[in-house]
Amino acid sequence: MNKDDVIRHLTRRALDRKQAKMAVDTVFEIIKHGLKRDGKVVISNFGSFHLKTARPVTRHNPKTGEKVQVPAKQKVRFKPSENILRGK
Repeated sequence: MNKDDVIRHLTRRALDRKQAKMAVDTVFEIIKHGLKRDGKVVISNFGSFHLKTARPVTRHNPKTGEKVQVPAKQKVRFKPSENILRGK
């Protein structure tokens, strides 16, 4: 399922397409803002998103064989609620 699928499901339930798209975009913006501000977003009975810092690593360029330093970066991780895993 992708973003358009979520919007399509919302339009079947109650909203027109424009309202559904705005609602989905707003939820994603709120999650992004929460991650930037607090580093973690918890949604009860759904799961939690949190930032994890990946350490810098050295990789090889497959074409040239040259070593390339990849800097540290932030990654978003999602841990589902137990209720999601149980199907409740």
